[in-house]
Amino acid sequence: MTLDSFPSKINKFFGNYDAATVYKYLGIALLTLQQTSMPLMGRAARYREESEVFITTVNVFMMDVIKLVVCSTILIVSEGSIEKYVTALKSALFDDYVETVKIWVPAIIYILQNNLYYVALTNLEPSTFCVIHQLKIFTTAILLKVVLGKQLSSTQWVALVLLVVGVSNTQLQYEPPKQIEGYVEQDPVVGTIAVVTMCFTSAFAGVYMEKVLKQSTVNVWMQNVRLAIFGVVFSGVSMLYSDYETIKEDGFFRGFDGLVWILTTTNAVGGLTIAVVIKYADNILKAYAQSAAILGAAIGSWLLFDFEPNLAFLAGVIVVIVSIVLYTKYPYQAKSAPEKVAQK
Repeated sequence: MTLDSFPSKINKFFGNYDAATVYKYLGIALLTLQQTSMPLMGRAARYREESEVFITTVNVFMMDVIKLVVCSTILIVSEGSIEKYVTALKSALFDDYVETVKIWVPAIIYILQNNLYYVALTNLEPSTFCVIHQLKIFTTAILLKVVLGKQLSSTQWVALVLLVVGVSNTQLQYEPPKQIEGYVEQDPVVGTIAVVTMCFTSAFAGVYMEKVLKQSTVNVWMQNVRLAIFGVVFSGVSMLYSDYETIKEDGFFRGFDGLVWILTTTNAVGGLTIAVVIKYADNILKAYAQSAAILGAAIGSWLLFDFEPNLAFLAGVIVVIVSIVLYTKYPYQAKSAPEKVAQK
């Protein structure tokens, strides 16, 4: 079974939807689930005694290793042999040097972004992190308009504003936790700077990859193999440069328990989900899936971390639902030129 035949088999269950539609909505659903759980798991894995916290650069390196293994396995199964996979990989890497070099840019940015992600969750509560991270919606929208010429209707711009207002309302009751002796010390300023930087790098990398992916003849899985190869190289260098002595002293997998392995794998596979979404949908839709997931993260905080929703939270939920309806129901539509009346 090839990757191209997979959506057609799914269509028997979902109805007469084309492959792009199946990939788009399945990818967005998985992305929402991943983005709901990630801040909760990330916070739980980072807020520990310092000797039990995993080394950030090691985690980022392992994410790229997992991504490389998963994508390579999918392509080998699709091609039917390792030999065909190696031939296709060689062609993707060396037949077009210019396009290969272009992949270096997002590979480096994603490594920076993944490191900043853990810096942010080390210094901020998940709720605060999620609210500040919504700035990426506006940075992405601006870059989509400037770089790709993406048009948004006036209603969609209003919906974007409502989204941020609604999500912010759900987080108005945030209170910083008490510092536990022996645990990693929190610095909200460092965390805030990390999140704001992530917003700009996320917007740039997302728009950049959308332009490269949608113009490239290489399929989305091979594109991710190329990204992962460069990611392993660059993150490996960063890891050895920054934390060689720590790794030598405490071990490569310091702090890696079941939760951290799930976190690492989910983060790696989530990146693949984002790539599928980018291939078949636009970045604003991806940003909306991530923003809607914040509500799920808030519910998770309520269940796991004694988060008690108030009226502000309920009002925020309503505003977010309204914003999503407005955005999906009133997209930008180009005005058609009036037809000329033939004169006799």
